[in-house]
Amino acid sequence: MKVGDCMTKDPQSVHEDASMKEAIMLMRQHHIRHLPVTKGTILVGIVTDRDTRKASPSLLSGVDMSEYEEVLTSTPISRIMTREPFTVIRETDLKDAVQILVDKKIGGVPVVNGNELVGIFSEVDALKVLVDVLSEVAQ
Repeated sequence: MKVGDCMTKDPQSVHEDASMKEAIMLMRQHHIRHLPVTKGTILVGIVTDRDTRKASPSLLSGVDMSEYEEVLTSTPISRIMTREPFTVIRETDLKDAVQILVDKKIGGVPVVNGNELVGIFSEVDALKVLVDVLSEVAQ
């Protein structure tokens, strides 16, 4: 089985000039934790919910709501994203892609064709495959 068989095709992505707030809202709206960052259709990075939490000011530290909002709206996602993330291609063997997630302790990898974003393979995609395999074994 190949990554292209089970990846999320046409994933949500955000332009590198988007604000941190836009990225957070997109991840919340689509219930995702990994967001490829693009320039046009070209992958330039990835940002995760953990990245946005680390970069966000804490309201508990005395930052007022207007300062908090200002940081979210004025910080471009390119400032906090991971540049040159690990990637795979559609033809990557599924086992190899899962091994990257395990070895690198990451939750997802963008799928590219050259430099162009074509999908994302996440731990949820891997778990869906596992459920299918276990269902077949149980029959």
